Amino acid sequence: MIKNITTLLSIVILFSGIMYSCRKDNINGDKNDLVLGSYLTLKKTINTNLDFSKPTATVSITVGTYGKPVKSINIYLATGDALDTSTWKLIKTVPFSGDSATLVVTTAEISAALAPATIEPGNQYVLQNEAVTSDGKRFSAGNTPTNYTSFPAYNMALSWNATAVCPFNQTASAGTYAVTYDGDWVDYHTGDPITVLAGPGANQINFAMYPSLVIGGGVQQVNTVVDVDPLSGAATIKSQKTGYYGSATPGNLVTMSGTGFVFSCTGVVDLVVTANVGGTDYAGLHFTMKKQ
Repeated sequence: MIKNITTLLSIVILFSGIMYSCRKDNINGDKNDLVLGSYLTLKKTINTNLDFSKPTATVSITVGTYGKPVKSINIYLATGDALDTSTWKLIKTVPFSGDSATLVVTTAEISAALAPATIEPGNQYVLQNEAVTSDGKRFSAGNTPTNYTSFPAYNMALSWNATAVCPFNQTASAGTYAVTYDGDWVDYHTGDPITVLAGPGANQINFAMYPSLVIGGGVQQVNTVVDVDPLSGAATIKSQKTGYYGSATPGNLVTMSGTGFVFSCTGVVDLVVTANVGGTDYAGLHFTMKKQ
């Protein structure tokens, strides 16, 4: 079974090689018109979280190859549709020899390829690898069928991601913030102040969120505690009771949970939460605020 799948994949990749080489007049399925191709395989994911506040910070993976020998790998940043090669910006070319290569991309390199746009915390940037064989043919996600690039058994490393993050600093995260978006739940006006406190744990912050006293008419409000990953700023709100709407009755009890980011380096808190009110979930509530 494995042999048959491998044979089928080889034919598809060879067919892609013909397309890339512009031999369109010969695409007729005849094996004599096919050329040997290649693709990259993922050997190890080293890091895909990018500390965008440091130009020298890196993301990296280790890759191998399958098929025709590869002499180099072009690494691109996809600035539009991930499969639209016309939007790809070349970051660098890495020589390939032996049985593996480690691909390393810095914040500065992604920034240069992204310009004039800038890296934004929380965004995920798509990196595209292009294998260049000894005879100059090129193979990437742009000319390999997506039903094969997404098949886990082939372990392809044609595309990978860099997520812009910054490490959590509890002291820097504490202070006065202003609400920048609460358009889904509308418990706050834009610009309303919120005081963020450090703790109670080493990698936590807490602040009054829902039910608010501003528009929501909250009572017995309890600060929401947010757990923050110290390396990436990824935030988690574990399910917790935070007060009541209108009156302290079971039907008005609020329980909060959610995920997001706390970016100490930019003073941004960006959350997507679920507010459970009286046993009913209201999910996907986007809430953001900026330190003043």
